[in-house]
Amino acid sequence: MPVCFSPRARWLGAALLGAAGAAQATHPLVTDDTATQGAGHWQLEASTDHTRERAAAGTGWQRATSVTLTHGLADALDVAVTLPWQHWREAGGPPVRGPGDAALLAKWRLLEDEAQGWSLALRPQLTLPSGSQARGLGTGRATAALALIASVQRGPWTWLANAGVTCNCNRSGERKYLWAASTAVQWAATAQWSLVADWGASRAAERAARTDRFALLGAIWHLREDLDLDAGWRRSLGAAAWAPPPGRRRWAPASRCAGEAWRPAGWPLLRPPRRRPASAPRSHRPARARPG
Repeated sequence: MPVCFSPRARWLGAALLGAAGAAQATHPLVTDDTATQGAGHWQLEASTDHTRERAAAGTGWQRATSVTLTHGLADALDVAVTLPWQHWREAGGPPVRGPGDAALLAKWRLLEDEAQGWSLALRPQLTLPSGSQARGLGTGRATAALALIASVQRGPWTWLANAGVTCNCNRSGERKYLWAASTAVQWAATAQWSLVADWGASRAAERAARTDRFALLGAIWHLREDLDLDAGWRRSLGAAAWAPPPGRRRWAPASRCAGEAWRPAGWPLLRPPRRRPASAPRSHRPARARPG
């Protein structure tokens, strides 16, 4: 007998793991990279994700919007704050909207070899209970997460891998310790365009749920040196599906996402951009390279 899971529990768990993975990742990717802003530099990111999930009672949806401000404390150390806003409706229920759980995080690139093109970073994170747990907008308690990030660059290709664990302190009877792992590939097709693919899996927060898996395809338009625009499409793989009527296929949750990243150089009291070695990332995203 197929098991139907509450969209509220699924989306809350997905939001928790997504915050641990995507709060600093180059949107639309979930997998993070090891690049940092550089000492004194800033980056402002805004993104939105729209997810639909079909159940026996009808179709539910979630629209998650977030703003992330990142500052480089040192060449290899960033700190960031993410403020989310959620708007969702459970199948057959009323819509719910409001702020989600804010996140504070850091990223430290602890090892790198520019000649070989690889680097490792650690990303600790603290999620604050700023969203209403009663309305399904937050966990009700602070949570902590730690992720290990690896990056390898070869010409126009960049390979990324993440592995992390979240201490999901909550009042909803969900699992306390959650793991997540993902890998991504980014191809700098031209100086203005990059194509990305991402795949990952994570332990579901709901005790009766299966392991969550996803695949993502997207594109990033490097409009200017300080501005990126992106779009992507994400699909759940092997998610618990509702029992469809005869002749109808099972349907897994799918998401559309879009975002922008702006790296201002003229804010008051901010340092102007510095010239960095060609092999060093100029921003949060991996450095672009012309093909060939």
